[in-house]
Amino acid sequence: MSTALSSEVPVFAELDPLDPGQAADPHVLLAKARRDHPVFFMSRYGWYVVTRLDDITRIANDPETFSNRMFVTVPDVPERFRDRLPNGFPMKVQLAAADPPAHGRLKRYMQAALSPRIIAAHADRIRQIAHDLVDAMLLSPERQANLATAYADRIPMMAIAALLDAPIDDYDRYRLWVDASLELITTNPSPERLEILAETLLDFDSFIRKLIHDRRDHPGEDAISKMLAAGGPDDALSEEEVLGLVSSMLLGGTDTTGTAIGNMVWSLLTHRSQWEAVRADRGLLAMAFEESVRFRDPGRGPIRLVTRDTQIGGISIPKGALVQLCTMAADHDETVFDRADAFDIFRKDLKISPAWGRGIHMCVGRILAHLEGEIALDTLLDRIPDLQLVGDGGRVYSPQLMMPTLRSLHVRW
Repeated sequence: MSTALSSEVPVFAELDPLDPGQAADPHVLLAKARRDHPVFFMSRYGWYVVTRLDDITRIANDPETFSNRMFVTVPDVPERFRDRLPNGFPMKVQLAAADPPAHGRLKRYMQAALSPRIIAAHADRIRQIAHDLVDAMLLSPERQANLATAYADRIPMMAIAALLDAPIDDYDRYRLWVDASLELITTNPSPERLEILAETLLDFDSFIRKLIHDRRDHPGEDAISKMLAAGGPDDALSEEEVLGLVSSMLLGGTDTTGTAIGNMVWSLLTHRSQWEAVRADRGLLAMAFEESVRFRDPGRGPIRLVTRDTQIGGISIPKGALVQLCTMAADHDETVFDRADAFDIFRKDLKISPAWGRGIHMCVGRILAHLEGEIALDTLLDRIPDLQLVGDGGRVYSPQLMMPTLRSLHVRW
């Protein structure tokens, strides 16, 4: 990849996604970047960063110039695992890393699996999951819990298990799979570490393949059955593609939504009048979730590969460069949102947060994430209406280049 810079390209060295302090509160520096360097080069990681929504929208709507194929890169399987993983790691096919026309084909199958009807049919199951998790929290004699790990992180993981008609009680196993997958594609693991990850992901590969074989023989109302049924005789998904789409569901719909739920609760509890407003009027649930996703985006934004020399915001970007569409910055774009740094569930200038993406790669799981977030909040308002933060909540995020995942949020009641 080319990283040669002309003198016109600003370098913003202060911003570091892997700084734990910035993971918890990135917006002071992102606002400075948006104001002074709306397009800049992050020399530490070797890519350009775009911070304003207009520029991000233009990029998202031009997949020919800004390819998605570098968004997910998967290393080769270690040699001693190649007989058991002959086709590579299970996330080799990723919806988020596909360009047209392959992207349109894969998205059609994912939409069949995550149709509004399928999602609505699982709402009662997701609601029961939320109530069961609250029951477990309320057993605490200290009347305290880490909401991130005890509740927010578990709801989307268990909800996707329900959509797959897989055992929801295997949360710890699924958590291992997601952690291993994210480590594989977001870090550069040593050969020794790669072997450990391969062992974990072999379990994932075997488990999902068994589900696929079962659904071919005994189709049901689950997500895999709907993927398989959506194909015609000349355009059926291969087993590797189904495996990749299930991996996409887990990677794209667990940590992001879990962090969004935790961020929503933190935002509402630090703006108590708005917590009470939603408690009094559940018609505000959807806007509470949407505004919280804008206010504290669970992701930083995707990476695109530039396929030809171009310009963004007056800055020349060479062919071969990597560009991050920093939706986390665009969420607070002052040219789009009034009082952009304020959390306000009553704002009139928000329909769909930049966090969900734009163009053909707008999040296909948005309806599911909304349902999970709204149920999570609705359940807490019913069951623990006097919920409070312990101190300031003690938020801790695991710093990641793409997705700072919430690991700690302490609450009491």
